[in-house]
Amino acid sequence: MIIGSTLLISVNGLIIRSIESANEWQIVLYRQLFFVPALLLVLACQYRTRLPGLFLNVGWAGVGAAVSMGLANPLFIVAMTHTTVANALFTISSAPLITAVLARVFLKEKITRSTVIAVLIAMSGIALMVGDGVVSGAVFGSLLSLLCAFFFSTFVICLRIGRDRNMLPSSVLGGILGGLIGLVGSGFDLQVSARDVWICFVWGSIIVTTVHYFFTLGSRYVPGTEIMLITLIEFTLGPVWVWMVFGETPTRLALIGGILVLGAVAFRAVSLLIQERRPCGNPTDA
Repeated sequence: MIIGSTLLISVNGLIIRSIESANEWQIVLYRQLFFVPALLLVLACQYRTRLPGLFLNVGWAGVGAAVSMGLANPLFIVAMTHTTVANALFTISSAPLITAVLARVFLKEKITRSTVIAVLIAMSGIALMVGDGVVSGAVFGSLLSLLCAFFFSTFVICLRIGRDRNMLPSSVLGGILGGLIGLVGSGFDLQVSARDVWICFVWGSIIVTTVHYFFTLGSRYVPGTEIMLITLIEFTLGPVWVWMVFGETPTRLALIGGILVLGAVAFRAVSLLIQERRPCGNPTDA
């Protein structure tokens, strides 16, 4: 379920580049406009009369998750319209490392040596990509991508805080907030082509909703470190789809920086995976 969800969501950049005339804020608006009712319908079919109670039960952690997601999703789309898909995705792929640092601050979780090394490597990769943005005039998109990674990380932290309850209603609330941001950003202009509306319908109501549901369900059965490794599929394949269809090629600096970030995330995930599977106790005890 997680591999399938990650493969499915890797087409985000391809979809954004396929938009005909809608600006970034209209894309945000229409994607959320189709995503929110679809996810609500899924939750209503599953929980029926218990649905209102789910929203009341999310608490402050759910509100924080909703605000984080409501900001991260618009930033994700706007970032991709101001830099290459590769640059944006490579930068956003640093989110697991940012999450590890925030977890140390807010959840008092221990930071391992491998995490420190990975963060330092990722920071050097991000610095290269931001520098590439300065050279190519896309620094704004690079900074938006980094801010997006931060809010995705705070979303995960809030989910961890509220892990004792169903947090899917937070995705609905975050979708509503993101849609309102898109509405204001677009100047309340709803005029887009029928083709763009259809693309956003497929994207929001089918792709994003399916990914949210099955990723959340699958995460119950797969350790977090393995999930971290699997999600690298999205950040690796996303630029490939855009390159194959639209010929959008990342610069050498962006490619080197992206390899550093992806490598850092993979290094940390593998290190944690090895630690989790290492036998406990004294090896002489038998």
